[in-house]
Amino acid sequence: MATLLTKDVKRETLRVIDRKGNKIIVTLKAGDMLEFRVKGKRMRYEVPLGSCFYLAMIQHMEDLYKKKVKKYNENKKLGLRTRKPKAPPKIFSKKWYEALKMDL
Repeated sequence: MATLLTKDVKRETLRVIDRKGNKIIVTLKAGDMLEFRVKGKRMRYEVPLGSCFYLAMIQHMEDLYKKKVKKYNENKKLGLRTRKPKAPPKIFSKKWYEALKMDL
């Protein structure tokens, strides 16, 4: 069983940096929030974990679809009969897909 999130957990990223090359501090906050802060700065950006989960689901489905399309195109070049994969349904509002810069 996983540990309940009752205390804040802070970590410094290894490779994620801002535009100026500064490292990012990530805090997993009690109350199911995710907080980002540039190291050495005071400005903080908070996101609900539910929003991150929805974006992760969308990204995962789009990645699976791209793999299926790639396999479909490879099989077509080989002359094999295959079905064209269907695009994943757009079950969330348009803003979620725009956040990931995906085509609708």
